[in-house]
Parts: sequence; C-alpha cells; structure tokens
Amino acid sequence: MRQLILSLRRTHDLGSLQAICTSLQCDLPQNSLLIPIPGWKAKSRSNPLPELICRCLERPTIQLLQRCRPTVGQHRLNRRQRVSNQSGSFKLNHAPTQWTSHAWTNQRRQQQVWLVDDIVTTGATVVAANEALQASGVTIQGVLCLARTPWELHPVI
Repeated sequence: MRQLILSLRRTHDLGSLQAICTSLQCDLPQNSLLIPIPGWKAKSRSNPLPELICRCLERPTIQLLQRCRPTVGQHRLNRRQRVSNQSGSFKLNHAPTQWTSHAWTNQRRQQQVWLVDDIVTTGATVVAANEALQASGVTIQGVLCLARTPWELHPVI
C-alpha cells in the first residue's frame, strides 16, 4: 500500500485513488467538511494527495491551513524528532475575522470537520494541524488517511 500511495503522489492517478477512497466515501457522513493538510514543500513540488483525496471524497473542502515555517522531510526522523519538527508549523490560511464570516461557520455545529492526509505515521503532523485549528475554535471530528504505519513501528501520539 505504501508503494501505491507514494506512486500516486507522482502520477496523480485519480482512477486508482477514487477506487481506494470508495470505502471512505461510503462511511463519511454527508455533512462532513474536509480540511486537507498542506505539504511542507513549495506548491509545485508538494504532496498533492490530501487535496486529491478530498476531491475523490466529494465533500465540501476548505484550504484552512497553511505552513507558517519550514519543516524537514520526516521519513528518517524518529517520533520525538517528528513532534519537534511539526510543532507550531501550521497557522490558519485566513485572518480570524474572515474565518468567522466564512459561509459554513453558521452551520459548523451541524458539520463534522475532518483533517485529510495520505499517510499517518506517528501523528505528529496531524497533532500540529489540529492544535492550530483548535486555537481558532475549530473542533476536528477525526482524521481521514489512506494508510497508517503499524503501531509497532511508530506508536501514534
């Protein structure tokens, strides 16, 4: 699965991605709002999968997060290093006044807000993203991902 996901990052094969997302889509409530986790690289080289997953899931999506400082690639970092690397690395993409007046804010209590990423290893990225959202009053229902590294290799935070 890891190899397939990594190849999807390069090929952007929406057919294969749609097939993988089918079971997620069936179980995802219709009133869900998706927030993709942005990559740490420049947009032209960044991981497109969180945004593509959102497209395949056919739910409203908002680009609410952005990186506020550079981070390094995490594939060779241990759990403690990943937490340190991601800590404080996200901020809201819009000023709080724009966030408050956003069209879905009035319905926020009826909507379930989900973070979307491709692979969750230790959960350091998800925790950092969630902290930025919680600080602005956004409550996350959970995380949608295509794969999760086995617990024995990297326990989730």
